[in-house]
Amino acid sequence: MASIEKVFITNFKSYKSYSLSIDNNIKHVVVYGYNGVGKTNLLDSISYFSNSKGLRGSSIEEILPKNQSKDKNTQIEIQIRSLKKNILNFSLRIINDGNQFKKKFFLDQRKTSLTKIKDYIKIIWLSPYMDKIMYEGQTLKRNFIDKLIAQNDGYFNKTMLNLKKDVSERLNILKHSKDEKWLNLIERKIAVYIFEIFDIRRKYAEKLNMIINTQLNQFRKIRLEYKNKLFSNLQNKDKLTNLFLEELKNKRELDEITKRTHFSINTDEISIVDIENNISIDACSTGEQKSSLLTIILANCWKLKNDNKEFILLLDEATSHLDAMNFKKLFDEVDKFGTQIWYTGTHKKLFQVIENKGFFIHLQ
Repeated sequence: MASIEKVFITNFKSYKSYSLSIDNNIKHVVVYGYNGVGKTNLLDSISYFSNSKGLRGSSIEEILPKNQSKDKNTQIEIQIRSLKKNILNFSLRIINDGNQFKKKFFLDQRKTSLTKIKDYIKIIWLSPYMDKIMYEGQTLKRNFIDKLIAQNDGYFNKTMLNLKKDVSERLNILKHSKDEKWLNLIERKIAVYIFEIFDIRRKYAEKLNMIINTQLNQFRKIRLEYKNKLFSNLQNKDKLTNLFLEELKNKRELDEITKRTHFSINTDEISIVDIENNISIDACSTGEQKSSLLTIILANCWKLKNDNKEFILLLDEATSHLDAMNFKKLFDEVDKFGTQIWYTGTHKKLFQVIENKGFFIHLQ
């Protein structure tokens, strides 16, 4: 079982100094206390080992504690025991380098990268800050699912980075040299990357849909669908790659003027469909949207488990929109993952179902 056994925090948000040790093989960790005592900040500190902006999407300046000297370095350390019983010591240091703050990651005191840390462990979370994903526009939904795919597929993440680099290079060529030969070469690469991203997205959606249908019978049934106005399927790679290449060429002048790329992976539209009512999640109630988000997170966790990938799940305010019966269903489901789960809530009594199985932390 993947589990966090130690946490050390220095100068992070509301924490000036904090340390925590958790007994070996503890699966359920409950952090409780009144609002404002730092429950979410504790989970947030852990989430930075999976996302550069944490579960709240904070900038570096927002990480630093208020009313404290900015010359004090911020540091987060976590000790993780992996499924193979290996002890991994990760740390994040935020250092004031002149007038600029920089994040630096370490594994066993040696410099590493966030990407490499995610090769060892994935940190997954569900928090109230994510509710807007279900009711705001395409960009938020698409980026959210892309992040889930990246947790599962290192090649997808690498392809996204390569695409970003080549798109930037293309805009630079359009602005300066307009070298036709070089433009053709780089646009061919971009077209291939776009096809591969479209393909991986659809295959991921198919796998999640299968998991939802077969393994999540106690939760809201939804379906993920990708659509694109340029094509109905991806069966002919060469034909579609040439089509994407033509789109890029046709938009060269517009892209040069506006300094941005008008044909990209953002032409994909993602729909989340409520199966029972056969309607888009956009038309559902707030409660139905929240339960749909929970279904997606659980399905993604099942996919990671099925692929033998290690992860830890953070459930911030897990009981805020669930009655006792539905929280029992959630607990029973996440308990099957065989990994460590962190919960936050205002009162210990909210977690009676965990009482004999959990490690409780009372923040005051």
